[in-house]
Amino acid sequence: MPLLLVAYPFLEFWSLLEFSARTSALATITYILVMIIVGYWLLQLAGRSALLTAGRFPSAAALRGQLFAGEISVAFGAILLMIPGLISDVIALYVFLRATLRTVLGGVVSSGSRRTQTQDHEERDIPHRSNSGQGDRGPVTLEGDFSRVDDD
Repeated sequence: MPLLLVAYPFLEFWSLLEFSARTSALATITYILVMIIVGYWLLQLAGRSALLTAGRFPSAAALRGQLFAGEISVAFGAILLMIPGLISDVIALYVFLRATLRTVLGGVVSSGSRRTQTQDHEERDIPHRSNSGQGDRGPVTLEGDFSRVDDD
């Protein structure tokens, strides 16, 4: 692993040299600048989307259950696009495709077996819990003012 971290910048530089040798220096510089601009734009888009997602939840407790998987994937891919080199761009494309598939298929990608384990674990921990309170959109969150009443 440390060897890969040392070799990575040299591999990125080598990929740009090969790209430049097959096209031209101007095309390589244009490609780098376009990828930096696209990465910057996608990073801004991911930030706005994360703020809008956070605004939909009234409290931090409700937000804690919601993961920003899509926004984090887009932000990570955008940062990879901003790194000059073809290897990081290919990895960014993989991250974008995986996030797109996860969004299109509704989170079924690579989480199918974990869902059943999580549901079984929740049912064991809370035996009186019923799934009738869950609609098509997920668990129901009750809001309001609550006070603790002891059985004294």
